[in-house]
Amino acid sequence: MSLLSTSHASTPGIGVEVRAAGIYVMAGTLALLFQTTVLHGLTGGRIIPDLVLILCVYLGLHEHNIGGATGAFLLGYLFDSFSGSLVGLHAFAMTIVYLIVYLVSRRLWMDNAVSGVAMVFLGSLLKGVAIVAALAAYLSIDRMSLGVAQTLLAEALLAAALTPLVFGGLRWAKRLAGGD
Repeated sequence: MSLLSTSHASTPGIGVEVRAAGIYVMAGTLALLFQTTVLHGLTGGRIIPDLVLILCVYLGLHEHNIGGATGAFLLGYLFDSFSGSLVGLHAFAMTIVYLIVYLVSRRLWMDNAVSGVAMVFLGSLLKGVAIVAALAAYLSIDRMSLGVAQTLLAEALLAAALTPLVFGGLRWAKRLAGGD
């Protein structure tokens, strides 16, 4: 066997990466629109599943590159813009969640449904704590009320329950586009 006849594993072409980016842009747009309009209207703004966070965790589990980190930041920034909250608050929280999920997924095997659900649950709690801590520092709040903790837990459970549906839809779209 000569060196010329050896074959290497093919790297994904630019077309595959562009299609994957298009899928993430479409999924992010749908998640943002659905979460800030339809779900907000249905629940009266109480407990809303964080579809954007589920997408951010998916990026942390599957996109270990600058595109994944940029996507998580942009999801948070756009969520700030759509929801009318303090600019940078969700961008900060989503970036923290992406970083933690990325670091955990580099060390542990995270390619099954249970670990994805667990990461979304923990990521949702982490995002909530990061936002509450940032708001507490900004607004000089001394303690967190029990209602905030209950809402964070309920939103984390709801997001975890929707994780298999969202992850399955993303895997299906990537397979359809030839990305997996």
